[in-house]
Amino acid sequence: MKKKKILKIVIPAAVVVIIIGAVTVNNAANAGKQMAEAMQVEGVTVETGDVAEIVETNGTVISGEQKMIFSPVNASVETADFEVGSLVKAGTQLVTFNLKDLEEQNQKAELNVRSSELGYQDSVSQANKAASRQADAKNKAVQLQAQVSAKEQEVQNLTNAIAGAVSAQEASRKQEEKEMQEQVSSLQKQIKNASKEADTAKKAYDKAGTEQQTAQVNFDAAAAAAESNPQALETAREKLNKANKSLTDAKSAYDANQQAVDALQQQLNALQGNSQGVMTESVGESDLQQKLQTAQSELAELKANLESQKAVAEADSGAMSSAAREQMRTNTNLAELESKSLEELIAEGKKGITAEFDGVISDKQIMEGATVTQGMQLFTLQSIEDVNVEVTLSKNVFAKVKEGQKAEITLAGETYQGTVQSISRIATSGASGTNQAAVSSASIMATIHIDNPDENIFLGVDAKVTIQAAEANDVIILPTEAVNIGKDGTFCWVNKDGILTKRSITTGVSSNEYAEITQGIDEGEVVIPDPGNHEEGDAITVMNAVDGGEMPEGTAETDETLGMDDAAGADETDSASDDTAENE
Repeated sequence: MKKKKILKIVIPAAVVVIIIGAVTVNNAANAGKQMAEAMQVEGVTVETGDVAEIVETNGTVISGEQKMIFSPVNASVETADFEVGSLVKAGTQLVTFNLKDLEEQNQKAELNVRSSELGYQDSVSQANKAASRQADAKNKAVQLQAQVSAKEQEVQNLTNAIAGAVSAQEASRKQEEKEMQEQVSSLQKQIKNASKEADTAKKAYDKAGTEQQTAQVNFDAAAAAAESNPQALETAREKLNKANKSLTDAKSAYDANQQAVDALQQQLNALQGNSQGVMTESVGESDLQQKLQTAQSELAELKANLESQKAVAEADSGAMSSAAREQMRTNTNLAELESKSLEELIAEGKKGITAEFDGVISDKQIMEGATVTQGMQLFTLQSIEDVNVEVTLSKNVFAKVKEGQKAEITLAGETYQGTVQSISRIATSGASGTNQAAVSSASIMATIHIDNPDENIFLGVDAKVTIQAAEANDVIILPTEAVNIGKDGTFCWVNKDGILTKRSITTGVSSNEYAEITQGIDEGEVVIPDPGNHEEGDAITVMNAVDGGEMPEGTAETDETLGMDDAAGADETDSASDDTAENE
């Protein structure tokens, strides 16, 4: 019994030891599990794939083709049954005309054409005559120039011959000139002296004239008072008579002196004339001199004719240039086009105006009963067969958009396919646009062509545009959450020998989900999208890497949990076995 009792005491102690051991094992297992979980990070295997970048924006639907319609005739509008905003089909009759005034207008136009044609013909005729005169003058000028040259040579030859004859006479003529010059000098001195005497006589004559006038005034005054003072009258008469005689004598003296000066001057003039005659006498009488004068006269006449012909040849003859002829002919042709025959205009007017394509009326400037003139704008038709969307691209995205890229357009609940048709090369300051990037103050306008328009399209409305921008196929890609941007550039986290390491990378095309990696990572490597609380340099354990960021079924964490539970179960079984044996 005592032994059995001891056994009862020992059995519980063993159970306690087993329990304590089990607890210790469980605590150690839990601590290891927690440490393992703290070091674990999820990994993603780098793979290749396709990346497409899109640009989303809003725009305004516009027509790619619009045509302003003008009146083909001068008439009144009979019908114009449409309004701004009306949808019309190709071939629809839009405008008809009342043509009763067309004949009168056409007659005026025909007269204008006739007048223009006659004016053109007259201008051409006058120009041709002027050109002919100018050509004739040029030919005559050439001939006259040759004649002038020959006559100039003749004059030169005669001049040289005369110069020889003159040289022989020069000595004697110089002597004669000297003698005559001496006579001239003598006469000039006599004239000078005589002129002085004449000046003195003139002064005396002027003085006598003044005194005579004074005496006459005094005499007239004395005569007026003769009754009261007869003696004064006699005295005044004597003075007047004396003054008259003095004036007469002074005049005679002055006239005599002046005649002497004139006589001397005549002698001087005659002598100078004789001197000139002597100098030219022998030359003037020579036959050579006569020939020279004749040749010089003929040369002067030839030169005058030459200058006259040159003036005609070089002047603006009024000849029409080819451009002027073409302009006048064009004006005439325009007049002819503007003045179609009555039948043509009536036929044109009867056809009226029909829509050339499916479209919308965007501008109407006529009404029924209004009078229109040929060339007057009537309305504008905008096509709904050729439709574009005009969008604004901010500076953050416009470089990604290229002509020819495909796009998807959504408007009024309908979706259409499109193509980037054109991109403006001038930024518009202050423009606004809506896209996935921030609105920029400087934007670029782009035009997206709708490839499959239909009747459900409305012009001028807003549309949502998604442009398939840059695209990269079969390239290394990473989920966007694995791509990080720091102050030193773009990087991702990798496991290098169990250590969390930062790897610099270069990205290319990116979408909302994936980014192209052009440098830094190779296919098959494992990156860590989220390192959690770990820092660079920490030891880590990478869980089973998966493609595309999806975890496979049965992770390491699940496996480790199951293993720890199995160990605890085994301990409990062993304890139970020991307890059973003890009891037995």
